[in-house]
Amino acid sequence: MNSVGVGSLVKILSKNSEMALPKKTSYKVLAAVAVSLIMIPCAIVVGYISYVMTEALIEADNPGGGMLFEMQVLSAFSMIFGILVVFSVLFFSSDREHFVTLPIPSHHLMFGKFIYAFLAESIMEFLILIAVFIGYITAIAKNLGLAKVLHPVTLISSASGVMLIPLVPMIYCAIFSVLLMAVLSKVRSVKVFYRLSTLFLLIFAGLFIYSLRSMGEINMDNYVESLGSGDNLFLETLNVIFFTVPWLADAVSRGNILYFLLFLAGNTALLTVLYFLGKAFYQKGLYTAASLGSVKKQRVRDKDIVSSSQFKASLQKELRVILRTKAFSANTAFINLIWPLGAFLLFHFTKDKGAIKAFIRMYDMGKDRADMILLMVIVSIAFIATALNSVASTSFTREGQHISLIKFIPVPYRTQLMAKAAVSFIFTYPALIATNIIICIYVHVPVGTAVLFAVLMLLAHIISIIVGMTLDSNSPYIDWDDEYTALRGNLNVFFNMAIMMLLSLIVIGMGLFIYEILLLPATIFYIALSVILVGAAVRMMIVWPGVIIENMKKL
Repeated sequence: MNSVGVGSLVKILSKNSEMALPKKTSYKVLAAVAVSLIMIPCAIVVGYISYVMTEALIEADNPGGGMLFEMQVLSAFSMIFGILVVFSVLFFSSDREHFVTLPIPSHHLMFGKFIYAFLAESIMEFLILIAVFIGYITAIAKNLGLAKVLHPVTLISSASGVMLIPLVPMIYCAIFSVLLMAVLSKVRSVKVFYRLSTLFLLIFAGLFIYSLRSMGEINMDNYVESLGSGDNLFLETLNVIFFTVPWLADAVSRGNILYFLLFLAGNTALLTVLYFLGKAFYQKGLYTAASLGSVKKQRVRDKDIVSSSQFKASLQKELRVILRTKAFSANTAFINLIWPLGAFLLFHFTKDKGAIKAFIRMYDMGKDRADMILLMVIVSIAFIATALNSVASTSFTREGQHISLIKFIPVPYRTQLMAKAAVSFIFTYPALIATNIIICIYVHVPVGTAVLFAVLMLLAHIISIIVGMTLDSNSPYIDWDDEYTALRGNLNVFFNMAIMMLLSLIVIGMGLFIYEILLLPATIFYIALSVILVGAAVRMMIVWPGVIIENMKKL
């Protein structure tokens, strides 16, 4: 394989893989806030979990068990969320027609695209893996001595693991993509490929739930005990699927060079398999992708939007773009279901035990502290959920290179932006209401208070929509090759999330200040927060249309 040629392809593909940071000072500040409130806290939490699990498993004489479990969970998530990204990059990116006409061997093109997808998709995972190893090394140094972690093999293995742990699941994704496109070349529906991520998610989730069957009471102590004893079906299964990870864990925990060499050999062997499969089948898969693309385009052309209202027509167009595109529908529309589903699972299985039981009891007793905490949680969910689904913060990015049509279609700017805001409301607020209802039922919140929560969630939701749309209208990311890149590479999504996390911290800080410092009742917090949210939302609804319309005129 011509490594120089593949390296050049990776550079070309990476050039426009992410939105360039605007040169305005405000965006540099937003970048600093985003790193401080998203990336660093995530790394600290993961590192702390690794530290605690390692300390607990030292007593079970299996200090590497926690690290192994975390690496395997990360591998599973890489495979679940990487399959659609790799599939899209390999076969459905917009640059496909340009590359296939060049004198480049098809398997070199495949390898270049694969390496690009691997690096782009794994950046955050690299940071998390660094935290995993730091947490492990800190616990070992504290309990077993510094000399234990300064072994050269331990240090080299840890550094290699940061870069290579995500590689195996991504290789699997590429192998599945290449083989499926070749074997199922006569299938004229791309849905069969896109359903793989859901299948993997269900399989791994089922294994995890099944692994809890013999634990009795489900808690962290019991789960850590199962890891220490090696009697955990979920981990055992992942150890077979991602077979190189246990070798790395042994290399790190034992300082054994043989296991480290086995780890490198396993990764090399899988890369070799991918190379030869690509050489045999990738070209055929590209032909299949071309035929699927033409069928899909024809089907879309055959159905027009018919409406007597410009707003309805604009809204239908926004809905179609999201629902008909797998990347957008899964990551912006259906992702909202995690909030009501997560709330139900959390309260249904833990309402009679631990911290949740104690909190419900505290709320039933009429404690102001419980009132304050619940209000903080409800408002924070509304801020973060709206930013997380990125519907608002990709409002203009979704237009792609056809964004200039916004200025030329015979629909007023205000009507277009109202349709973009409405689609965010449609996908997000019903899920927020469902989450609110579930929480209020389990915590025994009075109906009047539940209605107030719904109103406050609406205000926080409106603020998040406005911030997201303002960011994206000011600097949309339009030069993307595929829809996953439009989401993953859009800095506006990242910035909007950081701002909403900052607002959530402000809400929490205000509550703590009023209740803990000023010693005022929770009612004062309710009143203060309600006044602030109403004032901010109303003010923004008056001012923001003009600001965004001016941005639209400059697109």
